[in-house]
Amino acid sequence: MTLDEARGKHPFLLLPIRLLKRFEVNRAVLFSIMNQGWSLLTGPLTILVIAQWLSSDEQGFYYTFNSVLGLQIFVELGLATVLVQVASHEWVLLHRNPDGSIGGDPDALSRLSSLLRFALKWYVAAGGLVIVGLSIGGYFFFTDKPHPDIVWQVPWFCLCVIAGINLMMSPLFSVIEGTNQVASIFAFRFVLGVANTAGLILGIQHGFGLYALPLAALTRLLCNMIFISWKHRRFVLQLTTCKLGRMISWQKEVWPFQWRLSLSWLSGYFIFQLFTPVMFHYHGPKVAGQMGMTMSLMTTLGTLSYAWLAVRAPQFGMLIAKKDYVELDQLFHRLVWITMGIVAAGAVAILGFVLILHWGHFAMGSRMLTLLPVCLLLGQQIINCAINAMAIYLRAHKKEPLMIVSLVSALLIGLSTWQLGATYGPTGAAAGYFVICLVWGLPSCWYIFQRCRTQWHQPGATLSPETPVAAVT
Repeated sequence: MTLDEARGKHPFLLLPIRLLKRFEVNRAVLFSIMNQGWSLLTGPLTILVIAQWLSSDEQGFYYTFNSVLGLQIFVELGLATVLVQVASHEWVLLHRNPDGSIGGDPDALSRLSSLLRFALKWYVAAGGLVIVGLSIGGYFFFTDKPHPDIVWQVPWFCLCVIAGINLMMSPLFSVIEGTNQVASIFAFRFVLGVANTAGLILGIQHGFGLYALPLAALTRLLCNMIFISWKHRRFVLQLTTCKLGRMISWQKEVWPFQWRLSLSWLSGYFIFQLFTPVMFHYHGPKVAGQMGMTMSLMTTLGTLSYAWLAVRAPQFGMLIAKKDYVELDQLFHRLVWITMGIVAAGAVAILGFVLILHWGHFAMGSRMLTLLPVCLLLGQQIINCAINAMAIYLRAHKKEPLMIVSLVSALLIGLSTWQLGATYGPTGAAAGYFVICLVWGLPSCWYIFQRCRTQWHQPGATLSPETPVAAVT
């Protein structure tokens, strides 16, 4: 609803609408906020359910399952983000018709179609590797230190199979998001989050134990299939069946961006997902469960930054394709200040929650890390919010100049997590993480952000993804 419509029909909505516009809240952002709000509400509830219905050892397996499953990034190679950015640049010459079909420039349609078709082949192979590789690799990892009282084998194998199938469908969602159907995607993600949480909590409460994880994954798979077939069937069918003319050159237009981004994404696993497996290996499932539960709160906080920024990534790409850099920068700076304020407030709320648990001597407090590592991780999340904002802005140009920063960060954080985590436990791992992000991650990202923004936006500058990274770093 516009301001004029509200003024004429619903004057009592004028103030809320003005506030939403002031804080850059459109339909896509609103659905994203609803999704993150749902995570904020149900995150503590899920933690309570896990603490109540799973043993300390089962909790450790639960969170370690999720961390090991994150290894699928090694076959996905950041392609989802690449698809969003590349599709957004093609969508400038296309539009969605009322019946759901695609209209506009035939060459752009052909190029977009070729992008999706190649991505589907890639993800089918990647999903198969996830099913086979994680099933076998996870089996050997979890049997390294036997826990005969924990039934984990069948739940793990089922989880790997369903996760692999879900991965095969992911390029459809990336291309839909990249074609500026952001409100539709984030509305669905809200529904998906509700269904996933319901399946997980009900499964745990009804005594399914670790089987609740594959049950929740199956719920997500069914929702994915219903959403694509009901909401975007005509869109997907047109892209997968239309006659191809001009095609995107994967080697020249996508791969130079993807391989750099993939290294950054692989680095992300060692930056974030390594904590729980290291605690599991050196300090047992109980400490791994404490680390995993605390990191789940950090994940909830981290996703807040995406409520405003990620939904605007296709819009960033379209503005860049039009070379409207003034509007791009104005929008970006408004979103960054809003996001930083929200994340800082969320960090204070989480700290208060943990303080209540510990000072009130609630039983659930023993399932969380102590205050010092929690404070260190919260500080890191605020730093990471700024880094993610700059990364989203730069990658909207279909380029990845942060590869070296990501690789060095992964090496430093991986080594500190392994060494300090093995010796000093969660506090050592959290301290290393915070210091490295503060001393290395943030300053280096800021330097590259300023330099690339200046170079790329000069009159006559080109944005070919083949430009060497050294030229901008």
